[in-house]
Amino acid sequence: MADWVLVVDDDITNLKMAGHILSRQNMRVTALKSGAALLEFVKTNQPDLILLDVMMPGMDGFETMELLKKQTEPGKEIPVIFLTADENRESETRGLQLGAMDFIRKPFVPEVLVLRVQHTIELVRLQRRLIQENKRITSELAMASRIQLAMMPGVSSPFKDRPELEIDASMDPVREVGGDFYDFFFVDDDHLCLVIGDVSGKGMPAALFMMASKILLADNAKMGKSPARILEDTNAAIYANNREDMFVTVWVGILELSTGRLTAANAGHEYPVLQNLEGRFELIKNRHGVMVGIFPDRRYEEYTLRLSPGTKLFIYTDGITESTSESDEFFGPVRLLDALNRNAAGAPRQVLSGVRQAIAEFSRGSSQADDMTMMCVEYRGKPE
Repeated sequence: MADWVLVVDDDITNLKMAGHILSRQNMRVTALKSGAALLEFVKTNQPDLILLDVMMPGMDGFETMELLKKQTEPGKEIPVIFLTADENRESETRGLQLGAMDFIRKPFVPEVLVLRVQHTIELVRLQRRLIQENKRITSELAMASRIQLAMMPGVSSPFKDRPELEIDASMDPVREVGGDFYDFFFVDDDHLCLVIGDVSGKGMPAALFMMASKILLADNAKMGKSPARILEDTNAAIYANNREDMFVTVWVGILELSTGRLTAANAGHEYPVLQNLEGRFELIKNRHGVMVGIFPDRRYEEYTLRLSPGTKLFIYTDGITESTSESDEFFGPVRLLDALNRNAAGAPRQVLSGVRQAIAEFSRGSSQADDMTMMCVEYRGKPE
């Protein structure tokens, strides 16, 4: 389809010249002699470009442009190039401020007129394609975000029929989708698997790698394997197909509800935090293994903790401790422990809320560079 150019000028000679030059380039040209005629014409027509004379009797080009912007629906804007014989820079500045794409001097230089018209039409089409593509990507990312969140276990009163524990968790990706994840599920009637992980990178690649990692970890855990074996077998599966050299840090724990014994293994992840018998939270500095996905045939060490009835376990990703202030200072483990201990008597949801509030007060609105994920588990023991 031929490009459609609307030329608006009170001088018939200019209308004919512009029409002749552009028609020779197989463009469709419509000529109008006033701003009022233009405003009426575009109510029912959508040309590709308007060439609008600045100096016209009655309503000049600038006034016409202002009225055109007011009556045009968003998304249906028509690009405008002003035509002028004036060399006044203030006039040119005003036109550009009103939204004109360009200025063309009269009398016309045919080559200049053709090239500027062609370039402007092509530029606007490219902009519109980019806007549509951005809308498509935004829509797909929103869907991906919903899918990713749906893969996380629900935290609205999970395991209502299990009075031995209470769990709450949250995941806040820094982009629409992220590489953090958490999971909790029963391996059997007496053993609860807890998982938290952080994939290298950000955005869609990290999100895809995260979903694959989460599925592999859950599949291995549900076979009844130990935490170390879960990490070892997951590492082998990821390494075998890891062409992008990505990795994931993971903490895995198996909580035995009848005794409170927690068996865990750590693949390069943050230290867990455990509440002691006095009610204070403290870091458990176990020995880390290497991140999952980097090397083949890795072995991971297990360690055992004991949760007493009424105590809590807090696990998290480094986006929590590496949240930054306005002066680029890290939130850090000391502030994390302070936040946890201020809410030590609260339920898991209150504990997470207290950490989130402490980070907000510390960062004071500073943009964060990493996803923030955390989980709190309260062990209540077997009911009497």
